[in-house]
Amino acid sequence: MAIKINLAALGEGSQVIDFISSPKELGIDEGLIPGKLNISADILKVSHQVDMKINISGKFKLACDMCLEVYEMAFRKDFELVFVQKTAREGIIDNDYIKTYNPFTKDIDITEDIREYVLLAVPMKKLPAENADGTCSWCGKTKDYWDNFIKKEEV
Repeated sequence: MAIKINLAALGEGSQVIDFISSPKELGIDEGLIPGKLNISADILKVSHQVDMKINISGKFKLACDMCLEVYEMAFRKDFELVFVQKTAREGIIDNDYIKTYNPFTKDIDITEDIREYVLLAVPMKKLPAENADGTCSWCGKTKDYWDNFIKKEEV
């Protein structure tokens, strides 16, 4: 199932549409996202243009880069998409931010855009947050523990 916005059902002006999606629906490994994704789209339709401010939130299931223990990390990603109606004389717009649609289009499919932004939200360095005392919020180990561990391995 795809995440589509029905242009015919949208009235002029602003409206908010909320979705709940699964990683399977977006073609993302269910091991990465254990639960559902909450998607909120603030849509402004004016004449031949549709502006969407989209918020995605959920949880990632990641393996810590230090201790390899699996932990969950909440994420939130905000982005904006602009769709403009394509005219017969207009050339192709080569921009990821602005997309065109045919005047006879009934639905705009935003599934691939949401999938890309979710994958961009995956952190490159997978480490849980640190507590105030410098210990890992997930496994409780400190940086000193890992420094000593590495030194022992080198000897």
